[in-house]
Amino acid sequence: MPPPLPVPSKAAIHALRGIAFGTSCAIGAIIEDRRRKINTLRTALSNKEKLRSSKQYHGMAEGYALQLDEAVVAGDVPHWLHPDDWAERHRDSYSFEACSPRNSPEDTFPSADYTSPSALNDVPESSSSLITTQTETSIPPPVQNNGTPSLDSIRRANTPSQTRFNGPAFKTARSFRPGQGAVSTKPPDYLDESITKITSILASREDGGLDRALEIFFETSRSYYSFKRFDEKWITVSAQISKACQAEDRWDDANKVLATTVSAGPLDESQFYAHEPVLIIQFLLRQKGEDGRCPPEAISAATHIFLATFKEKPQMKIPELLEIARQLFSQNLLLNNPCARNVYWRVVGFGETPASFTGWAIREFYKYADYKNAVRYFTLNYSKMEPSEECYDATVTCVVHSVEGLKGLKARNVLLSLERMKRPGNGFLRSEWVMRLLQAHYRRHEDFVSAKALFEEILSLGLLDLIKYPQGPYRTMVEISVKAEEHDAARSYYKTLIQKYPDMTSDIPLRGFRALALAKAGDWDGVLEAFTEMQALKHAQDQLYDDAFVMVLKVYADNHAAAEVRDFLSKYTNDLGVRMHRYIVTLVANKYGQCHDIPGFISWLEYCSEAGFALDSGFCNSVLYNCLAKFGLSYNELRALYAAMRRLNPECADDVTRRIMSQAELTTVNGVNGVNASKANQSPYARTNKVKKLAYKGRTAGSRDIYEAMNQELNSGQPAAAYRIYKRALGFGMPPCRHCLRLAVLASLRSNQNGDASAMNLIRRAHERGEDVTSAVSQFIKYQLDHIRANAGDVLLEMRNLISIFESLHILIDTTVLTHMAEICTNLCRFDKAISLCALAKDKGGFSNLYFSRQSVKVLLMAYARLQDVGGMRELADHLPTGQFAADKTVLEYLRMTRRTVRKFSPGAIADELLNILTDTIDVVRRRRLEIRTGGKMIAQETLRIVQDAVANMEGGNIAKASESDAQEGDEHSSPGISDTLSPASAEAS
Repeated sequence: MPPPLPVPSKAAIHALRGIAFGTSCAIGAIIEDRRRKINTLRTALSNKEKLRSSKQYHGMAEGYALQLDEAVVAGDVPHWLHPDDWAERHRDSYSFEACSPRNSPEDTFPSADYTSPSALNDVPESSSSLITTQTETSIPPPVQNNGTPSLDSIRRANTPSQTRFNGPAFKTARSFRPGQGAVSTKPPDYLDESITKITSILASREDGGLDRALEIFFETSRSYYSFKRFDEKWITVSAQISKACQAEDRWDDANKVLATTVSAGPLDESQFYAHEPVLIIQFLLRQKGEDGRCPPEAISAATHIFLATFKEKPQMKIPELLEIARQLFSQNLLLNNPCARNVYWRVVGFGETPASFTGWAIREFYKYADYKNAVRYFTLNYSKMEPSEECYDATVTCVVHSVEGLKGLKARNVLLSLERMKRPGNGFLRSEWVMRLLQAHYRRHEDFVSAKALFEEILSLGLLDLIKYPQGPYRTMVEISVKAEEHDAARSYYKTLIQKYPDMTSDIPLRGFRALALAKAGDWDGVLEAFTEMQALKHAQDQLYDDAFVMVLKVYADNHAAAEVRDFLSKYTNDLGVRMHRYIVTLVANKYGQCHDIPGFISWLEYCSEAGFALDSGFCNSVLYNCLAKFGLSYNELRALYAAMRRLNPECADDVTRRIMSQAELTTVNGVNGVNASKANQSPYARTNKVKKLAYKGRTAGSRDIYEAMNQELNSGQPAAAYRIYKRALGFGMPPCRHCLRLAVLASLRSNQNGDASAMNLIRRAHERGEDVTSAVSQFIKYQLDHIRANAGDVLLEMRNLISIFESLHILIDTTVLTHMAEICTNLCRFDKAISLCALAKDKGGFSNLYFSRQSVKVLLMAYARLQDVGGMRELADHLPTGQFAADKTVLEYLRMTRRTVRKFSPGAIADELLNILTDTIDVVRRRRLEIRTGGKMIAQETLRIVQDAVANMEGGNIAKASESDAQEGDEHSSPGISDTLSPASAEAS
């Protein structure tokens, strides 16, 4: 018998195939075939777009789709539509949306384990294709069937809200294999057979019977009930299976059954409670994640069941639901999920008084920093209720603090709501509420006229008659008048206050505002006299006395040198009993740091230490950080300060202090201060000493150490190492840190070609855990836009896509990102887009002035100039005097650059008007800067004269002549302040 022939290996077969098909002719044939297929697909797509854009084919498409649908249902061998084909053919009747947590109150919530139809229809490709050779366009009559409702009735009963599934699914382990739940090829008349099978299986209670019942239930639900609501028989079967799963502690399966039924459409209230949903929701809320809290998937699933859609308004009141509602409300607020509002409306009138629950909800909004909803629910709902006194006090306090958190937004509305509502008890208001709302309103608008009008409205409504301490609002108006330098109004409010309440003459804060007015007028002798009178009245008000002096010291420090500030402070601490506290010490220390007077700085620290002020780590860190970040001290100067602090208090340094010094040295290494890197590495803060060694391995849970290690790796050009440090630290148990997340996103973007996907996964996972991802998103968007290489249309499309991606995830986008996008639009000559982005940044940031950032000023100037928008340019110029950059040098350069651009335009009326507006605006900025420089020169001259007089006195000069000249010059430079106008004698003289 001859030996068997050898079987060739796979490698040999592949090699022979390559030789056979690797010739030039074969390759050319393959390429030509591929080209023909691509052209065919392009032609098909083009025809599809043409048909979609033509309205005359829309009616034909609907009739043809319906005809195919009936052929599918009524045929002998049914062909199940592929989900994509179905969605395409029924675009007007059904909508499948991507999972998103933002739902309107009318939308239903997702099933706890809802799986998309594409994952369920595990059928061959041939079965998903339909014969499309029919040419009839008329709609045939509906096919009537005894056991199956007509397709037309199904279509009418099935509204889009009932087939739209939104939100994340609660993914749990299945009790049956997914492959067994594929769509069946049996006709739909087997529904009664499925019900009989499930009922008999549940009644038999045999082993594995529940698994078979679940399999039949989900199989029938996914096939027959894919696009219609469950009927009563099937809901009864659903309740039986749910109870059977609960009896065997299979809560995951019970959750899936109930979620599937809830997603199918509106239910009767009795049908819903027949599933015992309270126990299922309590099971979901008991789940714990890795961080010890309930996972977001479980919260979403529980919320979906809790917010089931009913056919009629719910009437049954179960006590356990109120506690569940509180938990779901708080958990959804923690996850920044808008479903919390739907939970509130579901139980607002349930179990207890609506005012009590609404007050609790407002306090929860404030607790989780949702200030806008806290104010909204107060003005719209709570102010129309009758709360208890305890609930009223706690809720209104949170609302007032929320208004302050919103920078004075809706302050007037809150005051009017307080006046209209039925207040408990004696109906009185707290003076603190009115005072805080007045101050918040003024800080937002910075307009004395608006604040005065609001106070007059309060008087006209009689709110001051409802306050136990009405002196407070009057004193607040005196404070606002003094800060706005409206001395006439301050005098008027002061007189009214003293006439109505004579005991306020000994009020320390009121006298402090009087001293502040004198300080703003430059009458320092009057300030000394005022504090001399206050010293005799302070008694047990030492803290208020010190606070009044801090306001005056701040004004003095703005116009005097550091040595003069120190002498001024010494006079008041030694003679008038002003105590040394942290703010005063920090204010003088910052003054020394601003002028880079290191010897004077060290002398001041020694003086404070001798006076008994403790140089703790908090104070040292604040001073060192300000000197590094604000005043730009060099590393050597910071080392001298640090050494002096360690000498005065060896325990003043901690980990934060070492990080600040490490950052200062890192800045030096990068060449910012012009120091050689090799010398810097020889300092006592070398790389191995800057940060703990474990941080470079990610073996520490300290977020600050991890941040420092990542920062240094990025500056050393090692983004992969920085990313590894972050991932290892998370695995080691590092708590959430937005700064580390931002560096991890930057490292991921720099590390490899797929860095954007990796960075996006980092942001998405952090957001799902409830972390603050605003800075990381800003870093991601700026990096993507700065490194894109495309035409203008593609860049704008990328901007819109980036904004849409993060808004769909409910992630806030910082205003700096929007202004950065606006600057890119100006570079692309899309000036209208740039103006829109700046307006969006202004609204999102809550700014009232167009000069909210230098970048926005640059963008708006260029955009208005290029568009020749005279109205926009004039509005921008009108906002300059009240903006924070009215005397900024960078803004002045932007204005000059814009004027040079306008001068290149063709001569005309518009160009001339733009030039006039820009020239006037430049003059305003120059005058502001000239005033500041003149004031500085005057201070320098006065300081030099005082020093010369002191030297002359030391050398035995003419002391009498020097004193006389000082007195004369003091009379010449003195100006009337509020103290003169408040006295009767000065009033008669005027």
